[in-house]
Amino acid sequence: MKKFLDRHYRAIRRFRFIYGWAKDSHSKAKCSKRAQEWQVKGLKGAKLDICGGRNPYNPKEFLNVDIIPFPQVDLVFDIRKKFPIENSVIAEIISCATLEHFRKHHNEHILKEFYRILQPEGVLRVSTPDIEAIAKGLLEGEDLDNVNKHLFGKFKSEDTDDFDVHKWMYPVKDMIKALKDLGFKDVQQIENDTGMHDSRLNYLIKAKK
Repeated sequence: MKKFLDRHYRAIRRFRFIYGWAKDSHSKAKCSKRAQEWQVKGLKGAKLDICGGRNPYNPKEFLNVDIIPFPQVDLVFDIRKKFPIENSVIAEIISCATLEHFRKHHNEHILKEFYRILQPEGVLRVSTPDIEAIAKGLLEGEDLDNVNKHLFGKFKSEDTDDFDVHKWMYPVKDMIKALKDLGFKDVQQIENDTGMHDSRLNYLIKAKK
């Protein structure tokens, strides 16, 4: 197949958009079917990837939640409002590079919703830029483009820029306190092994309901 594509690439290059459309359509149909199957079960036992967008975390295991209906999004809703999910049904939540895109009061609401929808003993993992590590990196000569990306957000497109910009960050100790105050237990910073963002400048915290 690869040899065929290499031989005929010039001829088929102008039709690449068809491949992209077909791939996106397939992804959207697959995600819609998966979401419907879980909705029938009331999402009981589901695992959520919060705002996975174009790059979802482990889509075979987690349902991708986002406000923008990208092809790989399973559930579309605004997490700044009450989640359309019943109390105590979700088995696990992972939130990577999400909370920094919202104001403080939105973060407080989102964390409360995480607690509300998780089952007893349900697991929450939160990864977000480490503002203290970023500040230290700046003082120690960290690449300025990298520092700015973590402080202010990476520019992706005009269409999503309002969502991509960073608006609020918790230092590690403040995130741990916020989760404990909500009732989470076993709250601790763990190795950031998500493989999704620079582990030097993004922390990962794990907690249980």
